[in-house]
Amino acid sequence: MNPEDAAGALGAVGGLLAGGIVVFLLIFLVMAILPIIAYWKIFAKTGNSGAIALLMIIPLVNLIVLYWMALGDWPALRQAGLTPGGYPPPAPYPPPQPGYQPQGYPPTPPSAFQPDMSKFQTPQSHFQPPSPPQQYTPPPPQVAPPAAASIFCGNCGSKLPAGSQFCTGCGGRIG
Repeated sequence: MNPEDAAGALGAVGGLLAGGIVVFLLIFLVMAILPIIAYWKIFAKTGNSGAIALLMIIPLVNLIVLYWMALGDWPALRQAGLTPGGYPPPAPYPPPQPGYQPQGYPPTPPSAFQPDMSKFQTPQSHFQPPSPPQQYTPPPPQVAPPAAASIFCGNCGSKLPAGSQFCTGCGGRIG
């Protein structure tokens, strides 16, 4: 092998490797810049500086920043007069006016309360006396029809039910 050919092949491999590294770095930069742009917009909408998004590149610091944003107070909500949950803050309880007595406090006992019992009673016009209980009468017993006379086989003498045409013992024809 010619040394010049080896040097040319090594140069070609080096160029290929350098090109691969450049492509890798470009892909890495795009993949790193896109989330930073998104976080920049998110942090700006919360009322904080968008530059905090640059901290998202640093490992472990990015987790601290995310929890700080999730659990912290947002300036944009504070300016809008809202709490982090999106609800307006509760109104402060006004101090009672001098001489003010809330109604029903302390509770006063009822004075001679008489309930209207007519609402709980059935009017006489709608009253119907209960009907007397009816006596249970059992149904008449059912009488079984009279049993037909049994017949016997002429060949073997077996007792057969009435109306049989063949003997169950010998199989001969009856009648």
